[in-house]
Amino acid sequence: MAKPKVLFVTEKWAECDPTHALSNAHHNFIGSLFTTGLAESAVFHFDEWVLLSHERCDQALIDTCREEKPDLLFLTMVRGTDVNPKAETLATIRDELGVKIASMYGDTFDRDAIDWIESYAYAVDANVVQDCYSVFEKLAPDTSKYIATWTPQDPRLYYNAPPDTPRPYDVGFAGSIARYPERKLYLGLLAENGINVSQAGGQSEDYLSVEDYAGFLRASKIALNFSQPILNDPTFHCKGRTIEATLCGALLMEQRNPETERWFTPGKDYADYADERELVDKCRYYLEHEDERAEIAASGHEKASRLYSADAYWRMIFERLLPGFKF
Repeated sequence: MAKPKVLFVTEKWAECDPTHALSNAHHNFIGSLFTTGLAESAVFHFDEWVLLSHERCDQALIDTCREEKPDLLFLTMVRGTDVNPKAETLATIRDELGVKIASMYGDTFDRDAIDWIESYAYAVDANVVQDCYSVFEKLAPDTSKYIATWTPQDPRLYYNAPPDTPRPYDVGFAGSIARYPERKLYLGLLAENGINVSQAGGQSEDYLSVEDYAGFLRASKIALNFSQPILNDPTFHCKGRTIEATLCGALLMEQRNPETERWFTPGKDYADYADERELVDKCRYYLEHEDERAEIAASGHEKASRLYSADAYWRMIFERLLPGFKF
């Protein structure tokens, strides 16, 4: 049976900056689809094209679509840059070449994000939202074109360690802290209260490779996550770390929020906290009650593996946009 062909239109480097590491699109989307075997794929990096050619990517993207003949164009644009394809280019690809288009968006926690999505909405078939689901439901004029999703992960990277494998880190946090004073506060309070915290770098500071990052999660008993984009912001994210930590078998510990509760049940699949005092108390409790920690971590891992796998993600996208293909 024929498989669909997906053309990924993504940034090659994080934040489209060639001095940075490869973007997460490589393992989140390109790698995760490859492991499923559900589709063929090709890739067009719009930031690399602009860097090498010193021209906009639009005509090259149209030419690539004519050559590759994809069934679906899966787009991840970068907000705040001028190297993204134009909306009218996407409309041409969809209307003249008959290619379905899904455009994925992160950081969808404010009106500016929704306005940006809507500026492209007429030219695409679906707006895929992967981290904040309550804002577009309130602000988007037509929510029928939106798909709320988790972040897919490549199972070659994110998997649980064999049973009885030691987890030497009591509480682990891998991510940026330089731009987030509240994260420094929380990590400092844990340390002041005698809780062993291991910290590793993020995408743009003290860089940790994705392989080492996944290994860090597998070595952590508790994986800490901060789901607010900035201090005291009323909105939250369901970060990629949510699925990464649970797939790696750690107990996910994150700020109480409605976005993660869309996929997991607090107290059953992960632990949540409202403030720094509750974070300290819960970390201490689950480190002292290993059986309860392991039970919740196992429940989160089972649910993530069964419901929020790469295979489940891509089947959902294809069933929505390419119903003519059978899987």
